[in-house]
Amino acid sequence: MQEKSPHFLKTESLISDIRKPAFCCIGMSTSCFLRCKMCFVWMDDHVKNSEEPELKEWYNFIGFLGDLTDNSIEINVAGGEPLCDERNLALISFSAKRGLRTSMPTNGFLIDEEMASKIVNSGLGAIGISLDGISKDTHDFLRGREGCYDKVMHAITYLDKRRSKLGIGILTTISNQNLDEIVDLTEWVNKDERIGTIIFQAIAQPFNTIFDPKWYEKSEYSFLWPRDNIKNHSIINNLVKFKKLRYKISNSLSQLEAFKRYFENPQEFIKRKSCNVDFYMNINRFGDIFMCPFKKPIGNIKEGDPKKIWYSEEANRLRAEIRACQVNCHHLLNCCYEEEQEFS
Repeated sequence: MQEKSPHFLKTESLISDIRKPAFCCIGMSTSCFLRCKMCFVWMDDHVKNSEEPELKEWYNFIGFLGDLTDNSIEINVAGGEPLCDERNLALISFSAKRGLRTSMPTNGFLIDEEMASKIVNSGLGAIGISLDGISKDTHDFLRGREGCYDKVMHAITYLDKRRSKLGIGILTTISNQNLDEIVDLTEWVNKDERIGTIIFQAIAQPFNTIFDPKWYEKSEYSFLWPRDNIKNHSIINNLVKFKKLRYKISNSLSQLEAFKRYFENPQEFIKRKSCNVDFYMNINRFGDIFMCPFKKPIGNIKEGDPKKIWYSEEANRLRAEIRACQVNCHHLLNCCYEEEQEFS
């Protein structure tokens, strides 16, 4: 990845007030049965490996994690498709009983009446269902399988009938393939009383592909990249207008403006200062703990107390590398985006 010169990487130059992790994304399973155009996680041959932690080890780690963060952390159980692995709902239930905030993204395909009941009974706090178009053809094309759109609509109905406190949101990735539907999709969400929010992400390099700073110029991905900057600005300006009118858009105004800059020039760093994903904890199926998934792990959940891992010398060294990075990756732009003034 493009980084500043090595003198920026000195551990002793780091700020002393290291933040506690605010967000922990757990990927116990990489299994998925869709063939999404923006994700190639499904290409992994997920076979149970002896190195993967047992469920009791995940429980043990979550228990320690609550102590590290004073229970302020959000546990996001992801994938692949998290509902492919029944352990994910068990982990959500355990986390929720400890008073931790929990969330889960899903493509919605597996949510029938029985699954909806299991999800609600797990104590899950928020579920985000991927929907990439207001039309069936657009969503099914981007998800690589017919019937995905209908499954999403059914999932919303099943969850709404059974929930008590569960928040239902829509997750939408803005790309060239759905740009013309973004405004209509937003208006639909805003009118549907069953849905609490819509969260937008900007198309980035497809998951599980070899890092390439100019991925959007490659023939296999270029159809996803929104090249018409006049149209890009017009669509996102509409989202800005909706946000100011208190539409159910979770993205901040600052993030929406960052999307415009990113689409206009993806090589120009969207931050005025430095990367800030050092508050982010990402854990893979083997229990390896990352702040930035493009860097080395800082430890493993089998080591026990995450406080020692989070404040370790290796973690400090990687914080310095993260602060020096100048790449507009998915995490910086989308799920880990923060207002500029919130970090130094």
